Amino acid sequence: MKKAILVTSFGTSHRDTREKCLDSIQREVEEKYGSENVERAYTSGIIRRIIEKNEGIHIFDQKEGLKVLKDKGFEEIITMSLHILDGIEYSKLDDKFGKISKPLLADDEDFEKIVENKEFNDLEGNDAIVFMGHGTESEADYAYQKLQEEYLKAGKNNIFIATVEGKVTIKDVIEKMKGKGFRNILLKPLMIVAGDHAKNDMSSDNEDSWKTMLKNEGYEVTSVLKGMGEYEFIRKMFMDKLEAVYLA
Repeated sequence: MKKAILVTSFGTSHRDTREKCLDSIQREVEEKYGSENVERAYTSGIIRRIIEKNEGIHIFDQKEGLKVLKDKGFEEIITMSLHILDGIEYSKLDDKFGKISKPLLADDEDFEKIVENKEFNDLEGNDAIVFMGHGTESEADYAYQKLQEEYLKAGKNNIFIATVEGKVTIKDVIEKMKGKGFRNILLKPLMIVAGDHAKNDMSSDNEDSWKTMLKNEGYEVTSVLKGMGEYEFIRKMFMDKLEAVYLA
């Protein structure tokens, strides 16, 4: 049976982080399974329209990508998810022509891998890390709290997770950090790409950015604009999830 892979993410209109994160994962898939068997898709219609307008590049939505591969004669098409959670965007994915790989945070071992990775959790000389997750209105938002609990179980009580649109906000984390003696804070995205949220909501000098809010509380703040897709171990997690479905 001829198999194809549709590498599917929310997408980003920021070319720099797209190349470092989404494109780099796709290249690994193409190297392993053959570039002629791989297409990409973004679930965000807004992102696709921005890219088409600004760069003249048409990126498929998932249904378009599935049809293109089906028309090429592939009998089974696996959708490789580059989503973090089984949230609203992941739930859009259609398994019409084949299975869908699991999102990044699906099984207990996924959370453990994030918590245990030294590079990802390197304080870089700071007292604490605050990760910015996107958050979701769906029940999948619990994954951020589960990850926070895993950090605490591991004794890493100077690593915090807040979200832009989820239950736990940066204001909640600021309250948690009070009186703990932290002075130097490292801000990092808990997102596959370091795009609009990381650049503007997290790291900018805007009065409502996380960096500004932390500075106003007296902290020294350093921001790292490095999407999760830039980490080798994250890419391997996604590749392993793809392989599990591909070989099933």
